[in-house]
Amino acid sequence: MDELAGVQRAIWEWANNIMPERTPADAIKKLSMEEVPELWRSLKENGTVDEDEIADILILTLDICEMCNIDALDAIHIKMQENIRRKWKFEYGVLQHED
Repeated sequence: MDELAGVQRAIWEWANNIMPERTPADAIKKLSMEEVPELWRSLKENGTVDEDEIADILILTLDICEMCNIDALDAIHIKMQENIRRKWKFEYGVLQHED
């Protein structure tokens, strides 16, 4: 087991202990409605990226991966290969792929 997989499993075990009835949808909702906006707000208010908010986002994301039987490291490698092949542009102030 690689280190990231171990962290992913440890997060799932902790979350499962305190929130055994949670679902991937619950975690995605918390991520999108609470944690990402908190990160954005901290950047807008302080001009810096808040390390704690990044950690919250990573914790939720890795918990979602474990609940869905997704190897996070494999998923990242596969997606990065796809991203490398894509063409990118800034549109409306956001980096987006063209295809």
